Amino acid sequence: MPDDVPLQIVEEVTQRTPGFYGWQQPSWLYHCGDGAAFLGPAGYHDLQSHPDALEMVRGSYHQLGWSGHDTEAFLRQLDRANGPTAYLFQCLHCGAHLASWDID
Repeated sequence: MPDDVPLQIVEEVTQRTPGFYGWQQPSWLYHCGDGAAFLGPAGYHDLQSHPDALEMVRGSYHQLGWSGHDTEAFLRQLDRANGPTAYLFQCLHCGAHLASWDID
């Protein structure tokens, strides 16, 4: 959780917001000091219409040390219903799209 997220926001998200199921441990995303709105599972083609979210997922692969080629190959495998899946969010304040990913 980012440092700028107040405790009452964390409590709202963790105790009073309906969650979502992921392949492993889903995590809620935050932006502009608030919990983002969960838009749903997303595949590669879904993320293409939200380049800011696609870049966020791409960046997480680079942080893991993946090569550009391996990252792009894996991104193209993202599927909203099967296998590696992205989870799309949107900031309630600035409208930025965010994404995390999970693998079965």
